[in-house]
Amino acid sequence: MKTFILATESGFAAQTNQCCQNIDGLIKPLSLDPAEVAAFKVTNTFVQFIFGEQAGIQSFAKAFTDYKNILHFGPSNALMGDIPLPPVFPSVLPVISMGNARSQFADLIQNCVRSKNFTSTMGITLGFVKAETEEKAEEGTPNLTIKLTTGGHPLLHATKGIYQGYEVWKDINDGKGYSRLATSLYADYIDLSTLPAVGIGVTWKYKVIYILKGVECGNWSAEVTIGVFGLI
Repeated sequence: MKTFILATESGFAAQTNQCCQNIDGLIKPLSLDPAEVAAFKVTNTFVQFIFGEQAGIQSFAKAFTDYKNILHFGPSNALMGDIPLPPVFPSVLPVISMGNARSQFADLIQNCVRSKNFTSTMGITLGFVKAETEEKAEEGTPNLTIKLTTGGHPLLHATKGIYQGYEVWKDINDGKGYSRLATSLYADYIDLSTLPAVGIGVTWKYKVIYILKGVECGNWSAEVTIGVFGLI
């Protein structure tokens, strides 16, 4: 029976959380060690905290950098707005767990699968065996198209099908490569990023990947490219 561990951090965190939420009723049927399950629950709680806080810290770092750049370069000469504030940790922090959560999760999966009572339904419930529909979803590739709106902004289109939407990644040709731009829950997505100065043309590139149950799913789309221009 094929098991899996998701590669993305958000997917991994969601997967371990699903396992921990559903494993209590299967400890006896699968002859699992209650102490090992309890230890992994500690790890999962720590994963949820650290992964979640890192996202907030990254958002703060970007906001603070943008604030610094406006202070340094403008373009506005007006009074600066409020200084972005860093995330505030809770007063009581979670218990620190052992490292290498992926390896811990892999060991727990193997202990489950080793049991003669293990079934694919149990694996689906615990989040490390895919249902048939999920296996088909893993084969999905967005058919991404692009054009300009009347306002000069790029309009992306990719049919959703069985998926919640898609993540949009963008390369503005600044030498830094692709970075995540947004998540679209609709087939159409308009990139409302600031256009170049009047009379200036630049090339932007995009690729997207489907999301299902809140995590990336399937294959990346082909890259699409479009020229955008500063309008009066």
